[in-house]
Amino acid sequence: MKSPLGLIAIVLLFTAPAHGAPPEAEFAATIKAFFSRDFVNDWIALDKLSGIKWAPLPPPMLQNCLPDGGCFTRQGTAILGGRTLTVLATGARTFPINLYLRNTTASFGESAVVEALKQTDLSTELVRCPIEAGRGGTNWYRVKGVNARAGYLSIQTSCNGRACEGYVLYSGEDLPPLQPNQLRLYTEKCSATGAARAPVSTAMPHELLSRTLASLIPPSDGPALYDWKTLTSLATGIEWNKNTAMRTGQLTVAGRTFSVLASGSSTQVAMIQLEEIGRMHPRGEDLLAVLRAQGFNVNLVRCGPVYTESTNNWYRVTGPKTRPVMLKQSIRFEGNMAQDGYEIRLDSSLPLKRGARPRPPSERMWLSAFLRTLRALRAAGAL
Repeated sequence: MKSPLGLIAIVLLFTAPAHGAPPEAEFAATIKAFFSRDFVNDWIALDKLSGIKWAPLPPPMLQNCLPDGGCFTRQGTAILGGRTLTVLATGARTFPINLYLRNTTASFGESAVVEALKQTDLSTELVRCPIEAGRGGTNWYRVKGVNARAGYLSIQTSCNGRACEGYVLYSGEDLPPLQPNQLRLYTEKCSATGAARAPVSTAMPHELLSRTLASLIPPSDGPALYDWKTLTSLATGIEWNKNTAMRTGQLTVAGRTFSVLASGSSTQVAMIQLEEIGRMHPRGEDLLAVLRAQGFNVNLVRCGPVYTESTNNWYRVTGPKTRPVMLKQSIRFEGNMAQDGYEIRLDSSLPLKRGARPRPPSERMWLSAFLRTLRALRAAGAL
């Protein structure tokens, strides 16, 4: 049970600042309350955030999840510091993850809000910003505090060149990924100047992923299967963990993260799998076209089951300087969003079809002899 002083502290936490405080102070208090470790992160707890009136529970489930990964939403309206804001919380079935606030009246001002957060003992670190002033119009801050959960605050002050004001509160350790069309417009080196102020990425995520897949295909002048030391020495961008006969890792391309699993025998690698984790991304990418542009022949050899929500196709990938491999592309669709998965079989074999069973050696030998005899009879005109 919490002590009386602890209960008083929680009550004060969710109470707006005293009358006469500047408008941004009341807004900052709400931001602090959302990031507080004392905030019970469920949909009911949103009602404790001062100044916000929420739609009734339960939160409706969306037909298609949002780009931030939220599949449930709850709408609200906030009156904070005399300003009116439209509010939207997004998240999972049992708890919210992100909080969106759009100011529809007089602005608070980005610098005023950042300064007000400092007065609440929250520190903000600018971790992503536009490369050029006036382009993009959004800054991302890492929020820290003694009693704060890990999270980020983004502040938007320009909407396609038009003045606007929007705030997003993100829960979690990871900086939210950008949309593909934003990668060239933002930098994560905000304190740098000149050429050092590089964009997050000059290539699209699927282009970078295709380079990783290409780098995993064995060269024609080497063995078909890598040994484990050779695999981890390849310039793939994968951060490998140290295992034996099976190795896991993680690949991040332009803010998009994949879990990686390589398996085989104790001495050789036979198969490498990459699965996208976290948020989905906009559909419409064509990684196979990028591989073809790199000089590979990519030919469909097996179609997966016909599902409306996913594809699972196998391709034979050959190149002038590489050994042939089999590549499986698995894409899960959800509305206009997608999530990728890939599997490379270095020995260029296809897995057994569902329901198929491997034949024992004696049966395979008998079948091979029977087929040879059948071909011979047909060649002799006996059939």
